Amino acid sequence: MKPSTAALFKGSILIVACMVLAAAGVGWTADHAARARARFGLKASSEVVRDFSEQSWELLDLRGQLLANDQAFVDYVSQSLVPDAKLGGSVDKLSISRLLTDRRQGDDILALLDPEGMEVTSVGVIGKTADAVQHDPLVVAAISQGKVIRGIWLDNGRMSWVVIHPLMRGRTPQGYLLTVSQVTDTSLTKLARLARGDVALVSDIAPRTPLFYANGLDARYVNLVGKARGRLLDIKTTNGRPVILRDESLVLHAWVTPINAGQGQAAWVVMDPRAKLGRTVDAETYRILYGIAAFGLFGLLCVVFQWHRTWRPLDQLTDAFDRGRGDIGRVRGGPLMRDVRDRLDLASRNRR
Repeated sequence: MKPSTAALFKGSILIVACMVLAAAGVGWTADHAARARARFGLKASSEVVRDFSEQSWELLDLRGQLLANDQAFVDYVSQSLVPDAKLGGSVDKLSISRLLTDRRQGDDILALLDPEGMEVTSVGVIGKTADAVQHDPLVVAAISQGKVIRGIWLDNGRMSWVVIHPLMRGRTPQGYLLTVSQVTDTSLTKLARLARGDVALVSDIAPRTPLFYANGLDARYVNLVGKARGRLLDIKTTNGRPVILRDESLVLHAWVTPINAGQGQAAWVVMDPRAKLGRTVDAETYRILYGIAAFGLFGLLCVVFQWHRTWRPLDQLTDAFDRGRGDIGRVRGGPLMRDVRDRLDLASRNRR
């Protein structure tokens, strides 16, 4: 291989290597940035869902406090829970029910429990039997701890926010106020729209309702999240963390945030099909890659031009010098090459 050809080959290899390294660097940076943006988006969505949970509980808590801190209300309930001989030894459920109806706000379900946790009366449909309410872990915790307890109920495919306030007279509980707000499909759909992603709640609270979600969620997502329920519930990080769920035909990226459900384990799962945590190339990155390709092509053209105007004529000049003086003048090239040719031709004549 002639020196000029070797120089052309080495120059081309150098340009191509620089192009590949530059493109790889841009691709890695773009991929890293895309992953970071996707994670940030999912985390922001999970914070929206977590705030929704906290606000739902806080709203119920405030409404319950208005009644639990009203001593006149507590005294009335305490007196009404005393068996009345005029009512055949039973409590005055009707007057309590009327009072709860008057103090009810929105669509909340209000229920009054006696000091043992047995349901006395309620406004709205709880969806549980009196015995189930009395032995519910949240009610048991409220009675044993003597403080406000909040959590969630999952029964028959329905989800409810629950807050239980003890009605205290001094240090003695006179009963318990149960405040319940059901999570409707409409509210969950609005939440998903605010979070800009699909939302589901996984838990081990109710075996028949391992996954709660709004209607319209892709059945493939339901199956994938349901299969990974144990793994998702093992996440204990307060702010949650991203996960990748896979099966044979689907890769789902999500952010899992555990919540304190008051009983068992539960976690919100925010899924956004648009958030690609895998390799992605955006339009800006394509423009940079096109620029690298253009500069690389320009560099290759410069190498070829240099070979044509300098390196190859230099090889030809060397061959002509070896063959004899007559061939030196036929060598063509750039101005610098022609100057070298003329000087070499003159030196050859003087030597002869």
